Amino acid sequence: MLVNVSEMENLTESEYEKYITINGMKIRYLMRGVGSRILLLHGFGEFLESWDLNIRPLSEHYQVCTMDLPGHGLSDKPDVAYNLFFFTKFITNFMQALGIEHASLIGHSMGGHISLSVAINFPEKVDKLVLETSGGLSNDVSLLRKACSIPVLVGADTKESMGKVALEQRIKREFYNPDFVAKEIADMSYRFTQMPEAKRVTLSILHHAVTPDGLRPEVVMNDRLHLVESPTLLIHGAQDEIHPLELSQNACCLIPNARLKVIDECGHYPHIEKAAEFNEAVIAFLKG
Repeated sequence: MLVNVSEMENLTESEYEKYITINGMKIRYLMRGVGSRILLLHGFGEFLESWDLNIRPLSEHYQVCTMDLPGHGLSDKPDVAYNLFFFTKFITNFMQALGIEHASLIGHSMGGHISLSVAINFPEKVDKLVLETSGGLSNDVSLLRKACSIPVLVGADTKESMGKVALEQRIKREFYNPDFVAKEIADMSYRFTQMPEAKRVTLSILHHAVTPDGLRPEVVMNDRLHLVESPTLLIHGAQDEIHPLELSQNACCLIPNARLKVIDECGHYPHIEKAAEFNEAVIAFLKG
């Protein structure tokens, strides 16, 4: 099944898309459904449309809320330090602004890293935790470099066609089945990464994660995983080339109440490439 960009844009044009100001930042968010609340946190360089294949199915059981994280999508991109503390504090402020006392967090890649930080530092706010091919589980700098190799880092004088080709190649590397990826996904990603200030945000995220000696200690969460109190589901694509499967396997042993769901023939984006299986696993976990 190919993802159609028009489906994504139709969703965000609906009555459910809104804006809210958090600490002076205008944040685009989307809310759908009723019931217990779940927050979907996208990955690095992504946007709320990344969850298009999950919002509707999950909202049949829960109230689903997702957003463009600061510096991403159509949310504001202020000149701030985009470090883990900033994103963690943003999520708690976002929840407070919407009157969400507690919720289950579902985070993909960098969003998983942020979700972990919230769960460890604010355990009372997290009911259950779903970590999908999560970041923060390794001190291997090469993993971060691979995850961040996007055309937004290319100079402004680079031809548009070259940037799009580079992004298409990156996206294809992140999927087990390259033919799965619709060209429209790359086009939408390219539009967002070429927005004003996007390059500065990307460089800030990298700067606050990496030093000349390797990853910053606060970025790697392994020594704090035993502090996670929430029941946790780790979901990982068996063929993920960005974050290898063994990272989630190891984390599953370190988090006290955790289980692991491995999805075969799947890369870095189970919630897109294997959306039905991902949604089923999440719903079963949250209801269990």
